[in-house]
Amino acid sequence: MDESRQWAEFGKWLAEQREAKGLRRRDAARKAKVTEAVWRDLETGRKEAIGGIRLLPNPSPAVLERVASALDVPVEDLMAKVGRANGSGRPAVADADGNGRPDVASSTLVAKLRRLGERDRIVVERLVDAMLENDEQ
Repeated sequence: MDESRQWAEFGKWLAEQREAKGLRRRDAARKAKVTEAVWRDLETGRKEAIGGIRLLPNPSPAVLERVASALDVPVEDLMAKVGRANGSGRPAVADADGNGRPDVASSTLVAKLRRLGERDRIVVERLVDAMLENDEQ
């Protein structure tokens, strides 16, 4: 399944979970300590960037954990619905033995990224996503 369809299906599931709890979008967003716009982006499976460009949502693991907590669903279930079964934003990097442990370089990068504010992490993620898209073309 392509990523855009996966996000659309996740959005439907998220809206169903919210409605089952009797929450309005605004209330669920407050409970999760995210903006209503972030919650809307997750439910619609897309967001608009500057210039009307549509992007896929790319929430941090921390945001997804707060969303899971707000809906009283196991974070592992929510991460699996998003396609992040390992709990990170990306698949695990396999070491030489294929154990799925991050290598030293990625550990250093992760440590640096954790020191950034949420807004800066989002900018870096978007930049990396754009770079990866260019590599695939």
